Amino acid sequence: MKALLLAISCLVLLAVACGGKDLDTNNASSGGSSAAGSAGPDTGPLQTGSALSSAQFFPDRLVITTNLDVEVNDLQLTYATIIGAAHELGGFVAEARFSDDEDEYNGSAFLRLRVPATRHDEMVASLRRLANADVKREESAANEVTAEYTDLRSRLVNLQVTEAQYQEFVGRASTIDEVLKVTAKLDEVRAEIEQVEGRIKLIEDQTDYATIAVRLSLPVAAASSGGLSSPVEVLTDSLSTSLAVAHVILNLMIVLVVAGLWLIPAGLMVVLAGRLFRRQLEAFKGWLG
Repeated sequence: MKALLLAISCLVLLAVACGGKDLDTNNASSGGSSAAGSAGPDTGPLQTGSALSSAQFFPDRLVITTNLDVEVNDLQLTYATIIGAAHELGGFVAEARFSDDEDEYNGSAFLRLRVPATRHDEMVASLRRLANADVKREESAANEVTAEYTDLRSRLVNLQVTEAQYQEFVGRASTIDEVLKVTAKLDEVRAEIEQVEGRIKLIEDQTDYATIAVRLSLPVAAASSGGLSSPVEVLTDSLSTSLAVAHVILNLMIVLVVAGLWLIPAGLMVVLAGRLFRRQLEAFKGWLG
């Protein structure tokens, strides 16, 4: 058992040492021949148990993002046109929002497009060429992640080599205790492999497809010109206002009539009470005199 544990320890140290050596070799190769690395072909899927040599490299990886604010005259038509253009270039719509208020000058829309990175410039050019469109703001960024991607691929190879060696140790273990210890190490390596593979897939998705966010709005000038009312609109507004005033006056008259129905009997009672009081007062004066 001690011999097996000693062999496992030596294996871990050897894997770490090989990993550092492979990373140094790849970094030196990338720095010494960057021009060749940018034009070189992809190496394809990695094989379990293999290692990256100094002759292997990966193409440049860029995370490309662009934000545009565009004013258009026809919101619905432009919205549909942009979606169609993205599909024609092999892309798709990752997020879409459309708001068309009753006031035609308050509409807006938002699109987040994912298009192949190689078609990014073509898609942006299509957005600039939109009929009756005015690009108010445009921002683009390209973040370099080639070094991180290369490091992750090298790390994945070394982890796969370590996984294969642990699998061999599991088959050669002679006691349950040895099997449990080696299996625990194997599970840790596999968990780390899953994390690295997930990060690699994320970088590949971010770099294979560029992200373009487009905000669409209607021109402010159109909204200001819409403030002038035509004679027909003035007449319509005047009639609406007069009807509203007449409605208020009619309601007030109804309230007065209903209130009068209660006030008339009350007034009569007050008059009768006054007359009765005066009679009683005169009778009292006559009794005193």
